[in-house]
Amino acid sequence: MNRREFVASMGMLAGAVGARNVWATTDASAADDAAAVRQAVENAYSAFSVSLDKAKYRSLLTEDYLLLENGELLDVEGDLAFMPRPEDGYRRTDKFDFRAVKIQGAIAYLVYFLKSEITDKKNGTRNREWLESAILRRSGTGWRIALLHSTRIGKPNA
Repeated sequence: MNRREFVASMGMLAGAVGARNVWATTDASAADDAAAVRQAVENAYSAFSVSLDKAKYRSLLTEDYLLLENGELLDVEGDLAFMPRPEDGYRRTDKFDFRAVKIQGAIAYLVYFLKSEITDKKNGTRNREWLESAILRRSGTGWRIALLHSTRIGKPNA
């Protein structure tokens, strides 16, 4: 092997190793982004129904946020109107089963099942399930929910 062939071989080897490392970084970054998107959804639910923190909840939503639930279309203010109050004795435990997380640039969408155990003074304890989808946008502070579509699973009057 002459010097030219050796240099060319080393160049191809270095390029292949470098390309493999770029893909590894990309895969790790995609996994980190998917985890961050899932966490953003969980954080929003926690702010809304566990800490009952309107300011925190609002900070996790985009300015043009929309909620589609029970045949209604609500903006941020409409959604906040349904936030439980501490005096309601409201407690909620959520379990998420994420089925799909897709990210394309600064936009992500998720599909997941949500199971919740909800307790309050008025209704006692009940279990609920939903099939939900969400669209999130990347902002300077992380991922924020732009749209949430919630479909209740089970008996409508249960």
